[in-house]
Parts: sequence; structure tokens; C-alpha cells
Amino acid sequence: MSEVAPGDRVAYVGPLGSYAEERLVPSHRLVKLSETIDMRTGAGMMLKGMTASYLLQRTFKVDPGTTLLFHAAAGGVGLIAGQWAKHLGATVIGTVGSATKAELARANGYDHVIDYTKENFVERVAEITGGRKCDVVYDSVGNDTYPGSLDCLKPFGMWVSFGQSSGPIKDFNLALLGQKGSLFAMRPSLFNYIAERADL
Repeated sequence: MSEVAPGDRVAYVGPLGSYAEERLVPSHRLVKLSETIDMRTGAGMMLKGMTASYLLQRTFKVDPGTTLLFHAAAGGVGLIAGQWAKHLGATVIGTVGSATKAELARANGYDHVIDYTKENFVERVAEITGGRKCDVVYDSVGNDTYPGSLDCLKPFGMWVSFGQSSGPIKDFNLALLGQKGSLFAMRPSLFNYIAERADL
């Protein structure tokens, strides 16, 4: 049984590539678009929205008791994640690189926004949380934010490294996880989370 039919409005994200006017894609990798979603939004939301989904719902399940830090809060994934995490009742902290981006992040769910060009994000997280720190840090930046991200976590907290916009992290020292509070580290990939049709 096919998941789609001729004439259906569909969107796709995956390792087969997405930038083409025409593309042959197995039907089980397509997602039907609601009539309320225009084609441009449908094309643009898949990768970022699905990333926010697996980060907040499956990598670390965010709930009303969660305090989280999200780097690049004004980026595509960060803007969706901020709104979603706020809807889930979390305390949402984000980092940005300018005053304009700070305003954008605040308008999209962030309770606290740290401009890392003016403030030390580790110190500010400690101040914001009264020294309790975060349950989870979502880090798409990589080299520039590591190991500061680990310093923002409470004992048994989770560091989720899902990108490397500032470059890859080299020589990751697992012993740091024990030294900084028996932390957990995760390097998830969207395509593992959507490998099965039911998950997609």
C-alpha cells in the first residue's frame, strides 16, 4: 500500500538529496502536507522541524521541570525549539550573537537570552539558575562552545552535540563527563530517528 497518491502535496528530507525540480523518492519517505501548509513552508520546515522534534521529544524528553540551554537560539532549529520547549513548560535559555538575534529568540519562547559576544554564557547560566544549572544543553555550535556547555550542566545532565558550525570537537575526553558530574553525552543524527516509516 502506498503512503501517497498522484496529486498529493508532499515534502521530503533525507540523505538522497533534496535540491532538484524533479526527484524520484520512495513513497514511504514522503510526508503528506496538510492543506493549511503552503509548499514553501513545507519544503523549509522538514529538516529543522524534525530536528527540533527528535531533540526535545526523543533524545532528551523535555517536560515542565526541565531547564535547558540551546545554543544558536535564533537559528532555524533554535527558533522552533524555543517555541516548542516553552509550550512543554520548560525553562528555556538560549545563546545568540547579537542584540537583534536576542530579540528574535525572546519572541520565540526563550525565557532568558545570553549574548555570548558580551557575556560569559557559563557564568550567566549559573546566575539564571541560581547555581543549579541545566538538565540538558543542546549544542549545534561545537568547538567554540565545548567544554563550556558541559559546565552548564547539573550532575547527571545531558550534553547533546548535534552540529558543528564552529568546527568539530577534537580529542573528546570522556573523563570530563565524570569530573563534571557524571554527565551524559549524545551525538544524535536525524536520519537514525526517522529510519522507520512510523517514526517519520
